[in-house]
Amino acid sequence: MVRRTLIDVFDDLALIHSDFIVQDDGYRSWTWTYAQVAGAARSFAARLESAGIGADDKVVIWSENSAEWIAVLWGCVLRGVVAVPVDYRSPSDLVLRISDIVDARAIVVGETVPSPQATRPVWPIRSVAPRAAATAPRAPSSASVTADSVAEIIFTSGATAEPRGVVLTHKNILANIIPIEREIAKYRRYLKLVAPIRFLNLLPLSHMFGQSLATFVPPMLPGIVVFSRSLSPHEILRQIRERHVSVVVCVPKVLEVLRDHVLVRTTGLNVERPHLHPLVRWWRYRAVHRMFGFKFWAFVVGAAPLDPELEAFWRGLGFLVIQGYGLTETAPVVTLNHPLGGASGSVGKPIAGVEIRIADDGEILVRGDNVTTGYYNAPDETRVAFKDGWFHTGDIGELDAGGQLRIRGRKKEMIVTPDGLNVYPDDVERVLNGLAGVRESAVVGAPVGRSSGERVHAVVVLEAGHDIEEVVRRANAVLADHQRIRGAAVWTAGALPRTEGTRKLRRRELKGWLTGQAAGAHPTGASGAAQVVARFAPGRELEPDTTIEGLGLSSLERIELMMALEETFQVTVDEASFAAAQTIRDLDTLVQPLTASMPAGAKPVPDSAGDFPTWTRRAPARLVRRFSLATWILPATRIFMHTRVRGLEHLQNIDGPVIFAANHQSHLDTLAILDVLPPRWRYRIAPAMLKEFFTAHFHPEQFTVRERFTSSANYYLASLFFNAFPLPQRELGARDALRYIGGIVDRGDSILIFPEGKRTDYGEIIRFQSGVGMMASRLALPVVPVRLSGLDRILHHTWTRPKRGRAEVVFGPPMWLAGKDYAQLAAQVEAAVRHLEVAS
Repeated sequence: MVRRTLIDVFDDLALIHSDFIVQDDGYRSWTWTYAQVAGAARSFAARLESAGIGADDKVVIWSENSAEWIAVLWGCVLRGVVAVPVDYRSPSDLVLRISDIVDARAIVVGETVPSPQATRPVWPIRSVAPRAAATAPRAPSSASVTADSVAEIIFTSGATAEPRGVVLTHKNILANIIPIEREIAKYRRYLKLVAPIRFLNLLPLSHMFGQSLATFVPPMLPGIVVFSRSLSPHEILRQIRERHVSVVVCVPKVLEVLRDHVLVRTTGLNVERPHLHPLVRWWRYRAVHRMFGFKFWAFVVGAAPLDPELEAFWRGLGFLVIQGYGLTETAPVVTLNHPLGGASGSVGKPIAGVEIRIADDGEILVRGDNVTTGYYNAPDETRVAFKDGWFHTGDIGELDAGGQLRIRGRKKEMIVTPDGLNVYPDDVERVLNGLAGVRESAVVGAPVGRSSGERVHAVVVLEAGHDIEEVVRRANAVLADHQRIRGAAVWTAGALPRTEGTRKLRRRELKGWLTGQAAGAHPTGASGAAQVVARFAPGRELEPDTTIEGLGLSSLERIELMMALEETFQVTVDEASFAAAQTIRDLDTLVQPLTASMPAGAKPVPDSAGDFPTWTRRAPARLVRRFSLATWILPATRIFMHTRVRGLEHLQNIDGPVIFAANHQSHLDTLAILDVLPPRWRYRIAPAMLKEFFTAHFHPEQFTVRERFTSSANYYLASLFFNAFPLPQRELGARDALRYIGGIVDRGDSILIFPEGKRTDYGEIIRFQSGVGMMASRLALPVVPVRLSGLDRILHHTWTRPKRGRAEVVFGPPMWLAGKDYAQLAAQVEAAVRHLEVAS
């Protein structure tokens, strides 16, 4: 099939009948089909047309990874509009600078970024590319789009210098797509054996490598792409295991974090037999494969160099490690390792249509249709990058006898000693990072004394109790003469600075700090944790000794802070440690990967995800529950309780899942609501029950045998017959509770909660807790207010036996809530419940 522009690729994508995107924001997940993404793309193209935005106009995309992001990109393609993606972690002033440079007609913003104070239109991404637009009519594409039309401008710098935009045409991107598609076609019949292939994509879509592996490659299979907000190793493993992921797309730093996570949690792991047969390795390390789930088999790694020892570790465990080499300027792939025959330590051979050559000084030169036409409005920089028809990458490499490319480092990062010898920082860092006591290191070139030449200097993050002089002595004992470290400094401001997305070291920044360090300077600026806390306490002056209690955060805000720390620092924060943390200094300790000590008073606790009844989802439990409710539970209830219902008409025009939010009077509240609900709602509802009510079940060591038996029996019976689940009132364990609730609604079941948190004495309504606001906003679910009356006169919370009586259940119209002021959202729900009139 001949493809001249990306519109031809889109037309094929729109015909695929399967799931495409699964996006998990830490609370719940949304699944988009290929048809829904295509429909949303056409809807956005129509929005562009109505706004008068057409061929060659620019639209900035500043958003976290999502299906809407991909839809916006395709909508731009359909209209011939130039997409300008910006990393969602970039500061808003950089977004505005880029918008000014390209004279953007609009800025599309995601949910996790602040709305920029721009003079041009700012469009929320969910409003311009809605999921409901799956059946949108075909939008007229731009007839002026050709192979040489600009598709994207991607800015590759800007944190400390003027942003530089790489111009990519339809031809550039297609030159990457077509060779990979042809190679996949050779193995399509074998791929059916492992279908569907799910990719967990951990790179931002603003990065061409991440964009290509999420947008252009999966439709070739077709495959499914999973997006996750958190990069903590615990969450990555959870996504891989629960989503049945086959391939992880990531930067090398993720493999390093996962390796450390596996080593801590697997005793006696020794990976030193790389020549064993793959099946023998799989069996020997089956415990590790069980951690990942047996569907998982490969990492696709790019965007930064991969340590050969790190590659050998994962290969030794029996996983495929597929490397590639590319740049934004090459759209992005230059070389790619074949999954079934890649050479260890190499980044593969050039893809079809791409030529590479090694210059006399070792620089990699590239030529092909995938290479950019130049930098946006920067003719001088374009002229420097292109000479004699070859693009100068700035990377140093070599070709082995088999034509495999091996990367040595960046030309501008290479240290040239006064003796004229070359030192590659990666080689020295590999030695340093392998020493006990070294968390991480960065090597840069800097002069010594009055010498004009550069020598090797190291900036090192040390664990407590280790001496920098001893570390340097041990490193120099194994380094070559010209590689030996001449100067070293200890970095004490948390983790070393890295770029967002690709996680590359900011060597220029470190070199500038090192020069100041020689004169007695110290790391400055707010700690890493303080920068995250500042988002939750705007305008506050934060110091290491600032107390968390003094910030006035609600329990739910503390949960969000914990999740933000995990996402930012790619670590798993122990909930007990977090609850015991008192100051920002304590939080800094928590986010140090794997080596952190707990604050005083904390005790490690097991993952509370096991506290939630997953067995109730299975068919036998559902069958027992449905049969029991219909045949004896509800009929027995009607013997002593006559329930009147009003407001069922509000449920006729909505589909689940929803959140039913009711006032709380009695243990019979759930039965009263189930009794009056129509069957399509009755059997697809999960009531929340107070976890602390079952303390003897969850913490049996504190109770007698009789108390434990009674509590466990009540817990299992409530879970089986009512699909109930425990919801903690305290923050410890609340994160897993929210994820469990997200899983419930993902299956189409609704939630029943009692936001007051306890049964009232005389039927009065007390203040609703903010959890209902958080659930409604974060899960994007409508809330159906429910008013109960008379149940306290049938079974008061002080009674042990019910009396005969009349009760009333009133349903109100559904409410859609948005925002982060959860207390205010809860107050809206409370007001809606109070507004419902009851007979008595």
